[in-house]
Amino acid sequence: MKYKILVLIILVASAISVNSQERCGTSAINQKRMEKSTEYKKARDKVNNQTEKWIKEHPNYTPETTITIPVVVHVVWNTNDQNISDTQIQSQIDVLNADFNRTNIDAINTPNIWQNIAADCEIEFCLANIDPNGNPTTGITRTQTNTSQFQISGPSVEDASTGGKEPWNINQYLNIWVCNLGGGVLGYASQPSEFLSSNDGVVINYTNFGNSGNSNTPYHKGRTATHEVGHWLNLEHIWGNNNCGNDYITDTPKQEKDNNGCPGFPHNINSCNTPNINGDMFMNYMDYTNDQCMNLFTEGQKTRMLAAINEYRPNILTHSLCSGTANILETNTNKKEILKIIDVLGRITNKQNRGIPLFYIYNDGSVEKKLTP
Repeated sequence: MKYKILVLIILVASAISVNSQERCGTSAINQKRMEKSTEYKKARDKVNNQTEKWIKEHPNYTPETTITIPVVVHVVWNTNDQNISDTQIQSQIDVLNADFNRTNIDAINTPNIWQNIAADCEIEFCLANIDPNGNPTTGITRTQTNTSQFQISGPSVEDASTGGKEPWNINQYLNIWVCNLGGGVLGYASQPSEFLSSNDGVVINYTNFGNSGNSNTPYHKGRTATHEVGHWLNLEHIWGNNNCGNDYITDTPKQEKDNNGCPGFPHNINSCNTPNINGDMFMNYMDYTNDQCMNLFTEGQKTRMLAAINEYRPNILTHSLCSGTANILETNTNKKEILKIIDVLGRITNKQNRGIPLFYIYNDGSVEKKLTP
């Protein structure tokens, strides 16, 4: 009898541990860095006031052209499956471009009440083709390591002395490290301020990077990187990291806590004792829902990200580190051909039922939505 009780206690404790795991480690890593650096803490404490001031002083700001962020992906691997392919890396760049430009095929799943504030952020990403020394590059580095697993508490993947890889110039590139990340988190990011951390960038677990290869359901569509890059551009979690906290965005509804899985709409009506009949915006990229349930940033979040670029990452606005193409894979685009047809749930199909929307994906990267007459 005592044995059965002990087993039950262990099982319950394990379930609690699994449920309490943080999908995102951004709050933890930034807290750690503020504790180590008083200069970084002072700078971070000023960010929200500085951001609010910038937005007030630029009420109608729109970038002259789409802002292109040069990316370097550092693959730090211990086993062969951690050494992810170029194809998987490119798939993640494609996901970022779709999500930040509102060309994601699941944009149709945003509830009608929020369609008018779902934002094309006018931000895109490219794998850099010039390295910090001015030499040609694919925008990918590969480092074999003896470190079997990296964690927020250490060893750090951003530090060569612990088996990781040093960042490229943090003022010019978005550094993304892909590795075997432990501690129960899928990824984390450095948040910006006037004082950037020497390890500024984004870290993603290799099983959750991109939407091909080793990607791992239910976090298998590249939305972990979308979420973490949102943090890198100064977005907070939509629930404000507190019970009914503040995410500093005016067009996201007040939210009691994070959401998991894939809730039905509306979910958690009148959250935080508000008269909000639409409930939580659980499909926002800054919540914790499954990848297949995420589909939007808001106009308010767009404004905050553009403010972050102008205030804290201005070198992104003027650079020549990309060739104008965001795809490292050689493709023959002389003839436009259909690669596949998918339905609104992302399933490949050949059925063309009358009145049902389908998405046609072509070899030049374009997507067309069609209705069968």
